[in-house]
Amino acid sequence: MELRQLTYFVEVARLNNFTKAGERLKIAQPALSQQIGNLEQELGVKLFKRTGRGVTLTEAGEQFYIGAEKTLAEAQRAKDSVKGFINYPHGNIIVGALESMVQTRLPSLLVAFGKEYPGIKVFIRENTTEPLLEALKKGDLDLTLAHTDINSSNLVNVVTPKGISSKPLYQDELVLVVANGHPLEKRKMISIKELREESFVSFKEGSGIRSQLLAACIREGFEPLIAYECASPRTLVAEGLGVSVLPRLMAESPGPSISILPLDPPLSRWVSVYYFEGRYLSPSTKVFLSFVEKYLVSENKC
Repeated sequence: MELRQLTYFVEVARLNNFTKAGERLKIAQPALSQQIGNLEQELGVKLFKRTGRGVTLTEAGEQFYIGAEKTLAEAQRAKDSVKGFINYPHGNIIVGALESMVQTRLPSLLVAFGKEYPGIKVFIRENTTEPLLEALKKGDLDLTLAHTDINSSNLVNVVTPKGISSKPLYQDELVLVVANGHPLEKRKMISIKELREESFVSFKEGSGIRSQLLAACIREGFEPLIAYECASPRTLVAEGLGVSVLPRLMAESPGPSISILPLDPPLSRWVSVYYFEGRYLSPSTKVFLSFVEKYLVSENKC
């Protein structure tokens, strides 16, 4: 058994597809299939089963995957220790983040991190929660900052791919935002059930806040009418195209003028940092993970 074979196996398992794995590994698909076949023959078990669109792990494959990830992680850790990365972290990391975070908390965090660790370059990929978690599973991201389903009574469950773990960072209050001059503008507080006839501007599908809004409306006996979806609902709300539910920090940040109303009962969302359990985290990634935990948790207490 070779490390190369483990690398091939893990990549196919992440992507559930031989062709896509071959493209990422820069190896012809027949050669990749042959290597996996050799590995299965050596182990005496089938690691994958064919599906309509690709492959999935067998029960034996699931068990082997855990060990393969750990073995590759240890091998990479040994390489990095020899290169001196442990004491002097440097390199590039790719981090997934919620679009709302990119517009609020993330810029100041990246500035502070860059001053303390100039040798580490952080590349941000923004999206909603579900696509970010899927990208993390496939190995496209080192870490992900995304919505967490901590209180399932407030949220339609966001499915977390198997093997992904998370650490809660902070909690955001969610508020209703309306255009200046809207009939609800002068209200001190608003309940979800009073929004039955309103049109909503929402984050796109896969967003935890959108799922939370949907769950809250369904509990009140209706489905929200989503007229528009975009990464920056506030801009459309300011133009009178609908109302929206946003994190308070996002609603209060500089931008088009809107009115903010607290919700009764209150809604909130948790943001967590996600990582793949057992997968190797480079020294640079570990440094960023530790920094994010300290920075966002302390910032939220201020």
